[in-house]
Amino acid sequence: MERFDFSYDSESDDLFIYLKGKKSAGAVELGNVILDFDENYDLVAMQILNVTEFFSKILSKIKEVSKIKEIKIEIVNFRNMDAIKFSISDNKTEEKANILIPHIKEKSPVLQY
Repeated sequence: MERFDFSYDSESDDLFIYLKGKKSAGAVELGNVILDFDENYDLVAMQILNVTEFFSKILSKIKEVSKIKEIKIEIVNFRNMDAIKFSISDNKTEEKANILIPHIKEKSPVLQY
């Protein structure tokens, strides 16, 4: 798993998770999750809108987003889906969760212009 940097905006309840020094070549929005990919289709960042509600559905122990100290992410590819495997720690508890997303293989038409 790779350690991602992150910032939390408590006013809008948005969490931005990113790899420092990596640049997005395109993004895909899936509900409250925006995924940014580089030119090799590797995940370089993600933004989770209304993250408190989102995490309440996939985490059972960590309740306060502002207390998160570390986020690690691993992408597992299989068939036509990817699993984003999270490891989230608040220094007291480490919790793991997965979300499934469609496998992104094509560039956004917006990027072709």
